[in-house]
Amino acid sequence: MIMPRDSLAQPPGGGVGSDPPAAAPDSLMGRLLAMLLQGMPLIFGLGFIAPLIAQLLERALPAAAHAQWPLLAGLAIGGSWGAFANLRGRWI
Repeated sequence: MIMPRDSLAQPPGGGVGSDPPAAAPDSLMGRLLAMLLQGMPLIFGLGFIAPLIAQLLERALPAAAHAQWPLLAGLAIGGSWGAFANLRGRWI
């Protein structure tokens, strides 16, 4: 026996012409992950660019190897560059 097309059941996930499923409420873990990913340029600027700049300054000026200012300069440059990239949406 062949059933008419209109009487067929819809698949569980919805079919053609059905409403999309309702979005599940965001979990705490999802919100934390979204916040972390939004701040990645700043984290990259402070965690990678700043030590790289400090090491480059220490290599270029060996007398500054035991001083604090290369790290502070690296943090200032890397942090401001990361904050700029975070606000602007791109690095350049």
